[in-house]
Amino acid sequence: ELGSDQVIHPKRLQKAIIENVGPFPPQAMLYVQDEDIQLCTIEVWDYVVDWYVKCFDYLIENEGIEYIFSHLHSIDIVEHTFIRYMYGIGFNKYSREVYAGWMERLYKQTDRYIGEMLHYIDEGWTIIITADHAQVAPRYMPPAIGDMSGINTGLMEELGYTVLKKDAQGKEIREIDWAKTRAVATRGGHIWINLKGRNATGIVEEADKYALEAEIISALYNYRQDGKRVIAMCMRNKDAALVGMSGPECGDIIYWLEEGFNRIHGDALPTQCGFADTSVSPIFIAAGKGLKKGYDCQRIIRQADMTPTVAHMLGVRMPAQCEGAVIYQILAD
Repeated sequence: ELGSDQVIHPKRLQKAIIENVGPFPPQAMLYVQDEDIQLCTIEVWDYVVDWYVKCFDYLIENEGIEYIFSHLHSIDIVEHTFIRYMYGIGFNKYSREVYAGWMERLYKQTDRYIGEMLHYIDEGWTIIITADHAQVAPRYMPPAIGDMSGINTGLMEELGYTVLKKDAQGKEIREIDWAKTRAVATRGGHIWINLKGRNATGIVEEADKYALEAEIISALYNYRQDGKRVIAMCMRNKDAALVGMSGPECGDIIYWLEEGFNRIHGDALPTQCGFADTSVSPIFIAAGKGLKKGYDCQRIIRQADMTPTVAHMLGVRMPAQCEGAVIYQILAD
């Protein structure tokens, strides 16, 4: 049987989509700096775009679908592969022009994807184009703290808060010595205190936590790489509530890298820019029924504003604890 019905409701749509649209497409995720593979990856996404559009048309025309939420992941996946190489900092395989060419090809593909659906505006639909983040090209070698995959021990080890185990010859191995580690920096911009009572490996007393947080924050602000400060901002969990990041799922300390050292998106403030006109900020474009025409909204539109805005436009209840607000400036009413 082709495809899976585990994420489809009603399940009968699985068969209907395969028969009328085609097999569910693969989504290329090849993180390599190779021109042939990169172009092959983009071509795979060409097929994904065609499949998406055909699927939407089928569902609208035959299933009475009135609302579609579509996530095209190609820009995210493909640019993660090469955007870090736009500025040469020692490990680029190709020239900047080659990477810029890949980016142009990718944006033309996305433009075609959006263009295939714009006719629905003339049919009374509203289309919103947005993103959860963008990405930058760093100007300097990024510091060894914060990444997209796990625990980066480099900077925290240098500062003395994370300790690695050693083999019989005294050489460090890729294993944390929790009996000596007071704090670690995990994925993104989160630092966790190795706290007794909360963490199974905990060695830091609750009474010492506040002072240790202050010590780490000072050490991060004072750290320099080639004479330049690498941390733009850091704060305690309770203070990070002011920027929408607090609670038990966020680190005891939240930090963001300084502009020029940031290399992805979760490690940087959303206002930061990078080399070659790259930026962390996402976009927001909306057009169609119920919206003002030709309006340039000067309000800062946040990701958290999307849910209440869409809920308002659909006439449904918004989440009781919603942090965002309706983008009323763009509404015709």
